[in-house]
Amino acid sequence: MEIIRLRGLGVSPGIAMGEASLSERVVFTSRREPIGERQVEDELKRLQRALDRTRQELTELKEHVRERIGDEQAFIFDAHLMMLDDQMLLSSLEKIIREEKVRTEWAISRVNTHFETLFDSLTDEYFQQRKTDLSDVLARIYRNLERKRDKKEDPDKPTILVAHELLPSEVALNISRKKIIGMALDMGGQTSHTAILARSLGIPAVVGLHDVSLQVKSGDFIIVDGTDGEVIINPTPAVRREFQSKKERYEVYQRELKKIARLKPETLDGARFKPLANIELPEEVEAAFSYGAEGIGLFRSEFIYLQRPSLPSEEDHLAIYQKMASSTHPRPVYIRTIDIGGEKSLPQLNIEKEPNPALGLRAIRFSLKNRELFRTQIRAILKASARKNVRLMVPMITEVEEVIELKRIVAELKAELKEKKVPFDENIPIGVMIEVPAAAVLIESIIKEVDYVSIGTNDLIQYYLAVDRGNESVSYLFKPHHPAVLRLLDRVIKVVNREGKEVTVCGEMAADPLSAIMLLGMGLRTFSMNPIFIPKVKKALRAVELKTAEEAVAEALKLKTAREIEEFMIEAILRRHPEAFLMSQIIS
Repeated sequence: MEIIRLRGLGVSPGIAMGEASLSERVVFTSRREPIGERQVEDELKRLQRALDRTRQELTELKEHVRERIGDEQAFIFDAHLMMLDDQMLLSSLEKIIREEKVRTEWAISRVNTHFETLFDSLTDEYFQQRKTDLSDVLARIYRNLERKRDKKEDPDKPTILVAHELLPSEVALNISRKKIIGMALDMGGQTSHTAILARSLGIPAVVGLHDVSLQVKSGDFIIVDGTDGEVIINPTPAVRREFQSKKERYEVYQRELKKIARLKPETLDGARFKPLANIELPEEVEAAFSYGAEGIGLFRSEFIYLQRPSLPSEEDHLAIYQKMASSTHPRPVYIRTIDIGGEKSLPQLNIEKEPNPALGLRAIRFSLKNRELFRTQIRAILKASARKNVRLMVPMITEVEEVIELKRIVAELKAELKEKKVPFDENIPIGVMIEVPAAAVLIESIIKEVDYVSIGTNDLIQYYLAVDRGNESVSYLFKPHHPAVLRLLDRVIKVVNREGKEVTVCGEMAADPLSAIMLLGMGLRTFSMNPIFIPKVKKALRAVELKTAEEAVAEALKLKTAREIEEFMIEAILRRHPEAFLMSQIIS
């Protein structure tokens, strides 16, 4: 048999080797089957029975996941249960059955197509993944219209699950019945619930493979490399030996990570630094802390809007934020208000597409144009702040006037809550993200109005260098170590430190060991990143002296090109502290 190698996106690191088990996908009907007037009520009852079965199944799956991997991951199914009870979804199904006089299968297919079209109009990868959660719920209702017996599986046989798209409830169902050691999917992304479940379970997974489900048969021997995003079908004995060796090295790496996660975050000469985690969903908190995070430096709130067909209520927001405050306490959680608009539009709102969405109505601009949505979110964040570990963070500030208006709205809402005797943190820290070059230039004025700033280096570099990093033609110009970028960061960090306030970096630079050492030398002490990178950065910073980093970066800032800076920094650090860059070499 011919060896086949496929490239995808590694969303859960590690290597799995074993037999494939192909998962069948639900195909919604394309046939409109009419019914008579007298059958309408029977069809509605049939829908209700399917809803009841689905609710029972999701509740059981939630309990199974809670027992297996904890409350945080079980929360995924709370989101699915909320969708199941969403009145907009249910009334849409009932309306189609009543008015068009059709079978429930067709009604579900119509509703699924409607929401797929809405979500497909959004190009942001994170939003695309929320479509999967709604499809999961609809597919389960669809299956439950007719009861089918599940195939018997050997629960002790190690299996690699292969599918077109594996829905979160299917992951939970499969791990309850089989020994799943890896996953390979045609569809999916980094922020999908399925990817998060895989990471929580420690199951290597590769998604975005396009046609792996067509290339693999049940029983085929395959290798899943979740670290490098590769799947190998029918590997030769030599390839098996190569990946077995890589698997063993990765296991050594994992043991090293666990040791580092427990170590103090301080440099060789005792300077303390704080690693924080950027997360998308509440169920990631537990894993973030296991990697050594000392808090949640960026909690993105967009999923609250995208996990349901209708706009979330204040109670919906509050339930999530209270859970975050509770699960992180006493450690801090920085809740970022919605960063949406333009290209990242909400499917529930009829917002016109913009010709240049990156420079359009997004983030704070969107929030100030949609005051009631903004007030609802801030009110919920204030209510959740009673434990005094919540921080309010607002993205994409461009001018001081936006900060003043934000503070006015917060003060107004605080007064309302006080009058109603609702408990909240009266001194909740208010911060803004420095992502627009204008905000970086105005840092002396902005920092006087807020309690802290968080530098979003991904957008800041893109705007400052006029480079779309997603455009292959110019992405080579996206250089975090461009001298202009480093000098700007150095200035912002030093101004904030002089004011005695907190400054954080929460872009990809915080997750890169060389960049982190540079930022440390500039005066940064709080680094927020994808939690899986915390041990690597922690090891690098623990392996250097603060004095070395300060002296090296001071010289590097005088250089003219990114390459000169990188070569100088690596040589300067390696000369004094060779251990700083060894972490990534363990599994290379």
